[in-house]
Amino acid sequence: MKRFNYIILFFTLFFIACEQEEFLTKTNKNGLNSDTFMTSEKQAIEAVNAIYDPLNHKGLYRYGFIVLGEAPSDNVINPWADGRTGPDVKALHDFIWNDTNQFFWLRWSGCYKGIYRANYVLENLEKVNNSTPEKINELRGQALFLRALYYYNLVSGFGDVPLVTSILTSDESNNISTSPAAEVWTQIDSDLEQAASLLPSSYSQDETGRATKGAAFGLLSRVRLWTKDYAGAASAAAQLDNLGYQLVSIDDYIKMYDGRMENSSESVFETQLVYGFKAYWSDENGETSNLMSMFPRISWAQYLRPRKTDSYDIVNMLFEAGDGRREGSILISGQDQIYYHKADKVSVFPDTSIYKDWRLDVLVPGAYQTRKFLPYDATYWTKGGRFFDNGVSINVPVIRYAEVILNRAEALAENDQLAEAWTQLQRIRTRAGLSMDGISNANKTALIDQIKKDRRIELIFEGHRWGDLKRWGELSTLNSAGLNYSGQVDWPIPAQEKAINPNL
Repeated sequence: MKRFNYIILFFTLFFIACEQEEFLTKTNKNGLNSDTFMTSEKQAIEAVNAIYDPLNHKGLYRYGFIVLGEAPSDNVINPWADGRTGPDVKALHDFIWNDTNQFFWLRWSGCYKGIYRANYVLENLEKVNNSTPEKINELRGQALFLRALYYYNLVSGFGDVPLVTSILTSDESNNISTSPAAEVWTQIDSDLEQAASLLPSSYSQDETGRATKGAAFGLLSRVRLWTKDYAGAASAAAQLDNLGYQLVSIDDYIKMYDGRMENSSESVFETQLVYGFKAYWSDENGETSNLMSMFPRISWAQYLRPRKTDSYDIVNMLFEAGDGRREGSILISGQDQIYYHKADKVSVFPDTSIYKDWRLDVLVPGAYQTRKFLPYDATYWTKGGRFFDNGVSINVPVIRYAEVILNRAEALAENDQLAEAWTQLQRIRTRAGLSMDGISNANKTALIDQIKKDRRIELIFEGHRWGDLKRWGELSTLNSAGLNYSGQVDWPIPAQEKAINPNL
């Protein structure tokens, strides 16, 4: 059950209002304003809750994570370009990039909305009365972690971006310049180190979903791979070994993505999506994702399919025999089986005797279908395509323990600690049902290549692939997979922002 709902109705509206200069320069003596808000612990908690809200916006973990992280990669093929978002998804996949692509603006605006809210909280926590130092530190830690996460989602894609750590006036916001990416990475590192020192290891069940000490260290291990601080990355990742995280069994692997095992022992941080709070199409007021765009019973849901072409077959290229992650990530038509609630049986995918409205491409034997984020819930399957206008309410993993272990393995290998790196990789492969036969703990290049391969398999369709290739300096390899990569490294700053701010 989802215990922690990020949407805070009144306080989201309050923060939107706070972004207008007029609100900050007038005093409403009859209600809350920037001077009277956040004077109680309750208000401080609600303000922190509002920082989480943009995580579930389209540019981030509602949809943008997979579009920006996977569409321009060799994990998928995307021949479809219909509707409100389709043309821009296809443009990303085809490397026809320009500053009017809505996903660049959605990522930019969502992150800076979250950063503004985090800065507001951090500047006003001293006003809170009738609280304890422990609670204030916890709230400060959450705000720091979230600010770092938003900045990570900016700098990893755009490169140089404006670095803002205080509340700005509208005039200041509209004339700020970008900061070098190195400065932004330094700020993220600092925020996460401080957050890790302030945050608890866990919360009560009702508070599940908030940032923890493990989340701060986990993200820090990823960030330090980007900045090539390999000793620091390994050290941060190692902190999670003592915080109670465990890899789920391979039998439960798919349950982390289909709604049956949210906030599992492997979950370090994930977005908390909730069905029924308006629809996906209601702009930023929904609590569901747009991952129905991959559902095999919707005719138009042909987005981000596992890559299979005449010259590039992702299953044959990546997966070893016996790798349990394959069936948990990709369904093969006519070969794999799934459970059908309607018939109460396990049967081949796709079974036309149970449902008649399958997407035409999955009816071809041997076709590939993305399985991660394919709902298990009977309601989705029974009601079919039209029901998906309300979106999918499966939580989206932001940081998993498996990723942190792989972060540690990569960092150790890069730091010439090959035996230790080999041991960390073994943890991941053993869970997948694979041995370490033939994987050397003495050949650095070969070991790093294997870590990269297992990382791609383990995190496939979770939004990491483009960023990993970028930080490795391996984007040019996309051409060998048949993509039309033409040298893009950083996303263009959105046209809307440059029109407002000449300094961008």
